[in-house]
Amino acid sequence: MSTPIRLPTFIATGLGLALVCLGLAGWRGLLYGLVFAAATMPGWPIGRRLFGSHPAAWISGAILGYGLTAVALWLPVAVGLAWWLPLLLAWTLLTGGLWLWLPARPMHLVDLPEWSDRVSSALVVLLLVVVVLAGWPYARVGELDAKGQRRYRAYFTADFVWHEALSAELSRFTSPPRNPYMADEPLRYYWLHFRLPATLAAGVSPPAPLREYLAVNGLGTGLLFVSAIFLVAWSAVPRAGPALGATMLALLASSAEGLYATIDLLRRGRSLLALTSLNIDAITAWYFQGLTVDGLQRSLWYNQQHSMACALGLVALLVAGRTGAAMSARGSAACGLALGLALMISPFPGGALLLVYTAVLLWDAACHARRIPGALAAQCPAVAMVGAALAWSVANHTFEGAGGAVALGISDRAAREPVRVLGLALGPLLLPASLGLLFATFRRWPREIRPSACGVLVGLSLFYGVTLVLEPIWIGWRAGQILLVTAPGLVALTLAVSNDRLGRGATAVLLGLLFAAGLPTTAIDFYNAQDTSNERMGPGFRWTVVLRRDEQAALAWIEAETAADAVVQMSVGPRGRETWSLIPSFARRRMAAGLPISLLLTPAYQARAARADHLYATPDPHEAWAIARELGVDYVYVGRVEREAFGSAVDKFEAWDEGFRLVFSRGDSAVYAVQPEGP
Repeated sequence: MSTPIRLPTFIATGLGLALVCLGLAGWRGLLYGLVFAAATMPGWPIGRRLFGSHPAAWISGAILGYGLTAVALWLPVAVGLAWWLPLLLAWTLLTGGLWLWLPARPMHLVDLPEWSDRVSSALVVLLLVVVVLAGWPYARVGELDAKGQRRYRAYFTADFVWHEALSAELSRFTSPPRNPYMADEPLRYYWLHFRLPATLAAGVSPPAPLREYLAVNGLGTGLLFVSAIFLVAWSAVPRAGPALGATMLALLASSAEGLYATIDLLRRGRSLLALTSLNIDAITAWYFQGLTVDGLQRSLWYNQQHSMACALGLVALLVAGRTGAAMSARGSAACGLALGLALMISPFPGGALLLVYTAVLLWDAACHARRIPGALAAQCPAVAMVGAALAWSVANHTFEGAGGAVALGISDRAAREPVRVLGLALGPLLLPASLGLLFATFRRWPREIRPSACGVLVGLSLFYGVTLVLEPIWIGWRAGQILLVTAPGLVALTLAVSNDRLGRGATAVLLGLLFAAGLPTTAIDFYNAQDTSNERMGPGFRWTVVLRRDEQAALAWIEAETAADAVVQMSVGPRGRETWSLIPSFARRRMAAGLPISLLLTPAYQARAARADHLYATPDPHEAWAIARELGVDYVYVGRVEREAFGSAVDKFEAWDEGFRLVFSRGDSAVYAVQPEGP
């Protein structure tokens, strides 16, 4: 019998998380934390049906529940019933229906190893690390300085401010959502994960800062994500110490780039202060022009949607690794639900883990040929679930038009320094994982270790064999994430073998050496992610973006005084990669033209951006008015960037009331309404 997580531990953990939410965003953070917890409830009965009273049931159930809640909140919007009663009713019917349909039963579908107090302690330690690692950078997003300016760490918040723009768009309940950077186009992006914070933000008056909801949402996602990685590693090697060590290594010390950069600076006689002006987890791209892999610390900070998709996929791998080709149709349905939700939330990691899941089942079926017909029949529910998810994704444009941008074949970037790049990016993790492959071979590949092995194989294949033509470096991030979330099972096997044959002391030395190689990257990255004092120039942007008080006032006026569907234009080229999302993220309004670094950069964006910049550059107010009307612009924003870039050309907005009417002015910031009729 497994030992459940004891009540005092459960209560203490819950209270601790409540205090963290309170610290992140005050009472709104605490409220959102409770909403996030409630959003996991639809999946609880599914988790119990899979794993019984095992703690894995609560973790997997919470992960599934979040995805189901997102779908429940999408449905009323899709049918035009986007107000609080239908939204609440949809979630209540889904949750109540699953709880009534899947009551707690003594029989469960998947057997897991015995859970002990030591495993509970290991998981709690891991969650505490996640809280520290994610909580402090989130707490400093957009913090106010002594002058009342808001400060954002540029490369950390590049994704975060995009998620603010995305959530602002979703909070308008338009179906389908519009593109905030090209207002007359639908949004081709995987947005389902952000339906929960967007829905809650839409129901709060006055509007709550989205950054607070997204910070708490990111923390909750990170806790579930890392718990899923731990579960799969522990299922492969059911010992608390090796599973904890392997997961901690993946989370905190997977990359040697920080150590390399430190040694390189010392060798050249330069100050280590330069580390604060490096994208430290991208040294393989900066120094060697190869692919780069973002460590799991960045999965906690940057891309909540990819992390949740991975967590969902790992639930399916947990089941596949325990049951193999003998999986029942009910187990297949649960796996199909998890993989389908993963595809809907983020197609690439969801699709990659679907490949891993398929490989695991085929491997087991090949070892038991008699099971193949039954295994194929049992997988019909999973196929149906995944097919429905693919249909939903196509209908909602969540593939972002990436199909034509994907090329198969050896990646040029991956082929540059193929060994050194991967060694720096993932060496401290892949070295013990490679030993794990060797030990697994000696043990004739026990079923539980196969998800980890297949995950490493699929991750490496994607890393070296797939290219996203419009954004080649993107594949390294996503393929690397697949490696990071699946390799800990093999690492845990290496640590277990080392502990058994060499002793605890030798294993501790091995882990110490690996952490010495990998921990500097995460430590430097953690410092840089929370540091909002560094105003030095980076590669085309300042490391810290500062929103002055007059800018904040103008953005607040736009949000409060313009229609929710208003189109507000700023300059595009002069703002570059620094304040590229100023209007969609902080004023919560769409633009007619923009260059979003979060979406695939197609020629249409560039053509629109050039046209929008000409609106500012031309000294002729009549031509500017004609361009604004052509693009569908309702308001024109002028700030310090526009004044410095276009000089006296922006005076035309002041000089011609028949075309442009001044509606807000403070300091260098002004907003002009585009007159509908003109002269």
